[in-house]
Amino acid sequence: MKLIIQQRSETPIYEQLYSEIVSQILKGKLAANECLPSIRVIARELEISVIPVKTAYEMLEKDGYIYTIQGKGCFVCDLGSDLYRKKQQLVEQRVVELAEFARQIDLPDNETLLMVEKHLGHS
Repeated sequence: MKLIIQQRSETPIYEQLYSEIVSQILKGKLAANECLPSIRVIARELEISVIPVKTAYEMLEKDGYIYTIQGKGCFVCDLGSDLYRKKQQLVEQRVVELAEFARQIDLPDNETLLMVEKHLGHS
């Protein structure tokens, strides 16, 4: 599993790790029931503390992306029919955030929609 983090990013390392792993799960780069590297291995490879890795793993488990077997490690959940629903939920969250931001800066909804369509290749 290849993880990329940016030390100087405003986004905390644990959030970067969480996003990277979720992305790999949703893209199918990490298979159901695949064993993830240990917290210590990831921390050593990325030259970071174990704390952000542990936090990311805890978030992933809470959100249903991974599960832990005591003494064996962390594994990718089999999302099965939930895979598409998880993708939809993530995009929905971003759309809500975008809509709220656009309204905060008084950008009309139709202009926001045009921008989204442009980036989806519909213009």
